[in-house]
Amino acid sequence: MEDKLVRIMVVGQTPPPYIGQAMMIDRLVNAKFDRIKIYHVRMCFSNSIRSIGNASLGKVIHLFVLVCRMLFLRFGRRIDVLYYPPAGPNRTPVIRDIILLGMTRVFFRKVVYHFRAAGISDFLERQPRLFRTLAKIAYGTPEASIQLSALNPADGRYFNSNHVYIVPNGLEDAALPYLPLHRNGWGPVNILFVGVLREDKGVTVLLEAARLLKEQGNSFRVALLGEFASDEYEREVRAKTKAYGLSEQFCCLGLKTGPAKWYQYQAAHIFCFPSYFDCESFGNVLVEAMMFELPVVSTLWRGIPDIVAEGETGFLVPVKNPRCVAERLSALINNPVLREKMGEKGRRRYLENFSLQKHLNAIQEVLETLDSGQKAG
Repeated sequence: MEDKLVRIMVVGQTPPPYIGQAMMIDRLVNAKFDRIKIYHVRMCFSNSIRSIGNASLGKVIHLFVLVCRMLFLRFGRRIDVLYYPPAGPNRTPVIRDIILLGMTRVFFRKVVYHFRAAGISDFLERQPRLFRTLAKIAYGTPEASIQLSALNPADGRYFNSNHVYIVPNGLEDAALPYLPLHRNGWGPVNILFVGVLREDKGVTVLLEAARLLKEQGNSFRVALLGEFASDEYEREVRAKTKAYGLSEQFCCLGLKTGPAKWYQYQAAHIFCFPSYFDCESFGNVLVEAMMFELPVVSTLWRGIPDIVAEGETGFLVPVKNPRCVAERLSALINNPVLREKMGEKGRRRYLENFSLQKHLNAIQEVLETLDSGQKAG
């Protein structure tokens, strides 16, 4: 039976840090597949949000340790297939990939890329020719590529992948133990943001929108759940919160996981995620919000419109547009019936499209084709 299994080496980071890509890889390596045997080689270049994308001697040493572990496992377990999540649009991680893949992928019969961070193709087109050429050689012509949305940059095609599959993320139903949800209809409306706290995740946009909401006399509170990407940006957000007179409306909760995190989803009335992050490929937090029956205000950016149904489960606005965000938030703040209807439709959409089992079934179908050479349906 062991000989009939598709052996796949999964190279990727699992938490910490608690970011979408690491958490999805954790779900993959812990999944139970019928005909697939996963061997995980854990990356651990960053243990905190603030160290992501930064170069250091420790990371260089870890890179070469990682190469040794991959090659030892490759020949020790006779693994023919490499699963790898390429870097996003950031120079340091791309250099890491060029070195790692340049030293290892020649030893694997087939390679599959999972573009959990999107936009590397757009990034490389802006780089010097020599750097772009080296990257194309290192990444070039995988057997298969998996993208989270057809709305994302065509990273798989850029590297001449033989097959490109669209597989949305899926999550376990964390809301199920808390159903039915009973949200109070009095007092300030709670607006929740979850994610890395950085400008291009839309935190500043939300702050500007909150200033407009206050000027209009709306009663609300905003909770930011997540770690700040840098000390500098944390100081900037706190200074603007004070300058805008929003100290009573804005609350930074820090990183929370498990029940403490789910409590914030239960306590919220609206979920706001005005991201234009250059690595954004999907937005797991939007799926989490919909499973907790929260109406969503987000952006027309990358794969987000594949998650949020405009006018049904929430509203989508142009990026970097605080006024539009404020208008949509105001419409929900002042219409509890609309909030409830959108929330109910959001949960139905989650159950139909974004369950973890649906996601894993699709991933299994793709991975099994790597052994048979057939294209997934």
